[in-house]
Amino acid sequence: MDCRVAVIGAGASGLCCAYKAAKNGGVVLLDGNDRPGRKLSATGNGRCNMTNLNISPEFYRGDPGLSELISVWPAQRVIGEFQRLGLMTRADGEGRVYPNSLQAAAVTGALVSACQEAGVGFRYGFRAADISRERSGFTITGEHGSKVRAKYCVLACGGMASPGHSRGEGYSLAKGLGHSVTELSPSLVGLRVRGKFTRALKGVRCKARAALWLNSRELCGESGEVIFGDGSVSGICVMDLSAHMRELKGKSAELRLDLLERSTFGELVSYLTDFVNEHPNRQAEELFSGVLNLRLGRELVKLSGFSGTFQELGPREIKRAAGLVKDLALPIEGTLGWEQAQVTAGGVPLSEVDMSTMESRFCKGLYLCGELLDVDGLCGGYNLHWAFATGLTAGLCLG
Repeated sequence: MDCRVAVIGAGASGLCCAYKAAKNGGVVLLDGNDRPGRKLSATGNGRCNMTNLNISPEFYRGDPGLSELISVWPAQRVIGEFQRLGLMTRADGEGRVYPNSLQAAAVTGALVSACQEAGVGFRYGFRAADISRERSGFTITGEHGSKVRAKYCVLACGGMASPGHSRGEGYSLAKGLGHSVTELSPSLVGLRVRGKFTRALKGVRCKARAALWLNSRELCGESGEVIFGDGSVSGICVMDLSAHMRELKGKSAELRLDLLERSTFGELVSYLTDFVNEHPNRQAEELFSGVLNLRLGRELVKLSGFSGTFQELGPREIKRAAGLVKDLALPIEGTLGWEQAQVTAGGVPLSEVDMSTMESRFCKGLYLCGELLDVDGLCGGYNLHWAFATGLTAGLCLG
């Protein structure tokens, strides 16, 4: 099979690239899955946070060389591309942009329809195992031996996150064509914590301020919903903190939670003191019953070592209990695995790519897009924006 442009990966960046490149015809999308946009259709719990009105390099980690591309592709330009495809969008109060239907499938559908209208060919069940550079272009060999020949090749295979959708084969393909790959790790993922405290809290959700601490110093923090698991803590605010974990490899960090951010330590001590004094015969396990999730409150009482009734709680015990609520320290063992991760931290350095075209600086005619590159954003639409912007950039160059 011969074509002008072979795009490997029918995800967010690959679909964007293919429909733009198809202006000059001869574009084929190759994907190992049985349909296009599987991961895209599942993003945001099926709602698809496409971009963010507040797009800025400060919301990204990894290679700092992304500023130029982000300035060329502000949120409104990406939104405009989808409007031309017939997709209306809406933004929430925090700038997160969604399809108006709140259905990720509508985003995938708009891109697939645009590709079909432009004459893009789709070849499913083709998982690239090898790419060889030849005088006339590239020969792409699938894992079952079939071959595709193309003048230009685009790697838009996705990363290691969500292995049910992508397996990370793009990294080995890029290496085979002369590129390097920085260390890969799961990002936008829950954190594994040491100890037994969270075991009885699986499924409990609460509002909190979560912060990463190292050597008695706060590195970063964010407020939001925290979700407890068996040996883990997640939620958007915690997942955003996970983007910093590769910087802390081998270091003993802590996750600290303020479980009652709207009250000061002094206010909480005063409240608990009054509560204890007015109800001396209540059981100690009820100490936080009017303040926190009931299961969470009972586990904090156990952690405090309290039993019996309120009569046994003096000023020292009350301050200790309030301290746990305002500063619950959980030693971090690492992140959860690739199955739970939303994106990949690490990848091909941006210095190896011409950011104005996404063409490889090492292999003429090769283009790299999306999660394959060493850029990962926080929650809020930043990662999909990166995928769309890089794919559109490559497609415009090839079209």
